[in-house]
Amino acid sequence: MRCAGLYRFILGLALTAGSEAWGGNMWELVTDLNFTQWVLTLGLGASTFCYLLGMFSAEEFFAADSEEPSEPEDQLGISVLKPLRGLDIGLYDNLASLCRQRYGRYQIICGVADESDPAGTLVRKLQREYPDVDLELVVDDRVYGSNYKVSNLINMYERAKHELIVIADSDIRVGPTYLASLDTAVRPANVGLATCLYRAVNRGGIPTLIESLFINTDFMALVMLARKVEKSSYAFGATIAIRRSILDEIGGFSPIVNSLADDYQIGFRVSQKGYDLIVTNVVVDTILALGNWRRLFDHQLRWARTYRICRPAGYFGSILTHGTLWSTLNVLYHAFSPLSCLISGAALAVRYASAISLSWRHLRTKTSWTAMLMVPIKDLLFDALWLMAFAGDTVVWGGHRFRVDRNGQMIDLDGEPVLSVLPSAQSAAGSEVQKTADQRS
Repeated sequence: MRCAGLYRFILGLALTAGSEAWGGNMWELVTDLNFTQWVLTLGLGASTFCYLLGMFSAEEFFAADSEEPSEPEDQLGISVLKPLRGLDIGLYDNLASLCRQRYGRYQIICGVADESDPAGTLVRKLQREYPDVDLELVVDDRVYGSNYKVSNLINMYERAKHELIVIADSDIRVGPTYLASLDTAVRPANVGLATCLYRAVNRGGIPTLIESLFINTDFMALVMLARKVEKSSYAFGATIAIRRSILDEIGGFSPIVNSLADDYQIGFRVSQKGYDLIVTNVVVDTILALGNWRRLFDHQLRWARTYRICRPAGYFGSILTHGTLWSTLNVLYHAFSPLSCLISGAALAVRYASAISLSWRHLRTKTSWTAMLMVPIKDLLFDALWLMAFAGDTVVWGGHRFRVDRNGQMIDLDGEPVLSVLPSAQSAAGSEVQKTADQRS
């Protein structure tokens, strides 16, 4: 109800954009609108409001205590699972950042499927350079489903020694108090999972710049907006911290061996058990180097279709947060009238304020002014991708093409792998969880 006055004000401004004269009865202007004007007004008003709410949420979120945590006396043992495949840009430094933690009881488990994978050679080098770190390499080619990352996690999980399980993608680089922060985050009894925000670090090329702008100015904005309008029920692949007992309670990794959105599914299943999911104020780095436009397209289309499949209503409604699109359509529809340019310019100014606030003030990225000028171009490119997500059900991931059904299950179109039998503990836990789900349905 508190937003009603704001929406009426925006309606009154935006809907007069096509009028030749300013003045008259505001209500008459509103009731005289045609369908297109109503849609444009809704888009302009909703996107502007969402940008403002996201900025407010970010100020609130990052204002929380951000002091570096001290190493707890009664440490939880932590097992870090790091699925690897090939040599990502900066992989050595990403893994080395885990070896330099100011934390006592932890192990790092790196997993590859092939003995000849160059990532394995790099891990062995780190084992020699950090002999005091419990760093293990698991080489295991067993596959249990179409999500090969999850198969890798299952193989690594068998070697985990400790109570707190941390999963982090290979492109993630962390600070020295990363594990201590996660230890602190999961201490409350009601917390079932902790996850982290991440900022993109551009390692060169226009496609990588576009993706980094998306992460730093769009994805983070959506996260900040979501925390004000809904209870968290998702996790990010950048970091998932979950107690072993809770991971086993949701069936371990076996229920998601064919799922496209494995990180989302872990978070969702934890929330369904009644636990709280928290986003910590720890920000990690994702080191990006896409190399070409095709990889950008494949990655972003996979992300968009994942979002559409997991949260269809939210994905469809997210178009209302695309301020650059509505600003562009507004001036085009009103033939660049002065008032339409003024209103669209104001909406774009709020959009830029959101991008700058998140990228520079809160995430503290090194994005240049020149790069920031590309935000509207990037926005319109991603508007096209938003639409394309509805035009098919295939994605490309790790060099494989998959078809994804409406439940988010993947089928490898390049040939189904020969499946191995799940380890006994994973199989038993997964079967029990599936039995419970079937009984509820």
